[in-house]
Amino acid sequence: MDKRFGDRFWMGSGVGTAAWLVGACLYWASPYAATWDEVDFALALRRYDVLAMQPHFPGYPYFILGGMAVHALVANPAKALSILNVLVLCSAAFPIVWLLARHMPRSAALWAALSVLSSSYVLLAAARPMSDGAALGVLWWYIWAVEWARRRTTWPAQLWPAVLFSLLMGIRLSYAPFAAALLILWHEDWKTHRRLGRVAASLLAAAAFQFVWVAAVAATEGGLWPFFKLGWAFVVGHFSDWGGTATSPLPFWERVCRFVLDNFLWTGMASRNAWLLAAYAVVGAIAWRTGRFQRPRPLVVSALLYAVWALLAQNIEKPRHLLPLVHFALFYVWGRFLAAPKAWRLALAAAVVLLQSAIGIGLLHEQAKTPPAVYQLADDLRDKPQPFVVYTWEETRVFDYLHVPFPHKDVFHFSFFLQDKENYRHATIYMTNHVVDGFRAQGVDVSRHVRKVKTYRSSPLADPVYGTITLYEWVEE
Repeated sequence: MDKRFGDRFWMGSGVGTAAWLVGACLYWASPYAATWDEVDFALALRRYDVLAMQPHFPGYPYFILGGMAVHALVANPAKALSILNVLVLCSAAFPIVWLLARHMPRSAALWAALSVLSSSYVLLAAARPMSDGAALGVLWWYIWAVEWARRRTTWPAQLWPAVLFSLLMGIRLSYAPFAAALLILWHEDWKTHRRLGRVAASLLAAAAFQFVWVAAVAATEGGLWPFFKLGWAFVVGHFSDWGGTATSPLPFWERVCRFVLDNFLWTGMASRNAWLLAAYAVVGAIAWRTGRFQRPRPLVVSALLYAVWALLAQNIEKPRHLLPLVHFALFYVWGRFLAAPKAWRLALAAAVVLLQSAIGIGLLHEQAKTPPAVYQLADDLRDKPQPFVVYTWEETRVFDYLHVPFPHKDVFHFSFFLQDKENYRHATIYMTNHVVDGFRAQGVDVSRHVRKVKTYRSSPLADPVYGTITLYEWVEE
């Protein structure tokens, strides 16, 4: 009787905590499109045009389609996308519980799932108008579907993970390394049945599901060939200076240290909070000494491949690229910790969930109530006497989105700036710190020519690149 009451108590309190968390995340979902990519997605809800980067390649049709559905109820397009992310991410509670329920009671599996989903940094990064939150939610459904298909011997069972992987690619293409889970499923099917026709049929079905969204987006761009040409141009740019990926100036081992220590542990796991880091040090130490927990093999292999991809081919300045790794690490830690679901372990899990949730909701509140630095800059510039011109990097995309009344230009090369500023001889010339830093990276020191005007700040955790913007005025000698 006591055990039955305990299970009901933990299940009921878990459901109540989940409802509170979902409600808070929906209420404080970000209403701002504060980066270039976020503007791409927000504009796509009004007019879908990949060539105009609304959104950028490859078009993310399923994410935009879901955003349009929410946008019918929520006027602000950025807010609509943020709400979609929260809803899809929180739906992952079901597959996570189902994956864990094979190793522990449902009540313990629910609290383990809450411990994963309440991750402070993931909540903050997901409740924004990017595709990260929705992609992470679908990723969990996909991993569950692969495990579900592995336990069945029928060929139709393999269609469900193939469908979900197509949905995942139509939301966030950079999660492509998780195709390894499908390959493992097909390899195990081959070892069991030794029938090449089954594997070929699975491969063709998966390709057909991918072709559905690729063909749909290509049709909006004039056909497959123009679509692939556009894609090639985008990929080349992504792996160049403006993409900030493969050309990162950081030495390899410094990049690894930043990836593991700063992006993953300090930011991703602890949300740059010492109390949360200490809590996970305790939980991790206990989990390490706990009984065995069998991790799904497809999840482990695909996560390792994605870690290599994130390290070598993603922008090291943006920890949000590590969201799947944060979730998978928490899944493993809490799976081990609650594999023996004693009352004190559940109580500790509940305490960590409340701590994470309080930190995460506080961050969401700050993000929703404090205008991003680029919004603050735009508001200040509206009040400045004209004529003037502002040279920026990605900030100009946000200025366009906000329909600011003053002239602004993105500039990446000092030679272009010297030539273009001659068109504004009788105007005040402003530039952001990203322009100044970009010139410095090109070997041009402009410190004698710039005077600091003002610094604008918003959450550096939410936006590590443009969370701090300094405006400078160009001064001729």
